[in-house]
Amino acid sequence: MLLSAVLSSPVLAGAMIGAEYVPSGLGDLAWVKEEQLSGSLVAETDGVLVPPLRLVGGYAWGRNGVVGSFSMARIATTVITTDSESTSIRTGLRPSVDYRRWMMDPAVGTPLFYLTAGVYFVIPFAEETAEDASKEDREALEEAAKEAKGRIGAIGGNIGLGGEVRWDNGLGLGIRSVLVVTRFDSSNVETQTVSSLIRSETALTLSYWF
Repeated sequence: MLLSAVLSSPVLAGAMIGAEYVPSGLGDLAWVKEEQLSGSLVAETDGVLVPPLRLVGGYAWGRNGVVGSFSMARIATTVITTDSESTSIRTGLRPSVDYRRWMMDPAVGTPLFYLTAGVYFVIPFAEETAEDASKEDREALEEAAKEAKGRIGAIGGNIGLGGEVRWDNGLGLGIRSVLVVTRFDSSNVETQTVSSLIRSETALTLSYWF
């Protein structure tokens, strides 16, 4: 009875782990067809760093909650010939954090709606090395790595709303819909390119509350 009373409490604070699923659509196919991928395979819009199924974790107290996630993608290619060896590495790290504000006191067995806003960063790493490279070759490799980092790195945010239902056993099922804004900034010796992307994203959510 005590456990049931705690779970039914309007405060219902505690930790959460969960998963979010974002179905692919025609927009993803059009993005690929129009050759809008970064070429690094590990950038925000390449599909590897941000997969359709994502794990999240967080904590809620009263009507407030914080939810975060972390993902990583890395590709390393080594080419070995009879004369030399070269290595190319591309890495993207993506931490994110969202704040949620429920519109009512959390409880079990009833729909709960919330407002959400968050930020994320794509931290880029890139390296180009080659054995016995001349000074000019090293400079060219450094410039290629710098350009790759520009294509990988990004900063963004989201704002929207969601809803969920929680049960006595700790499980929760819901849906979240947000507007996502992403900013990219890449440059090379001659040019600097700044791009922004605004898109909607709807996710199905499954959570377990401790």
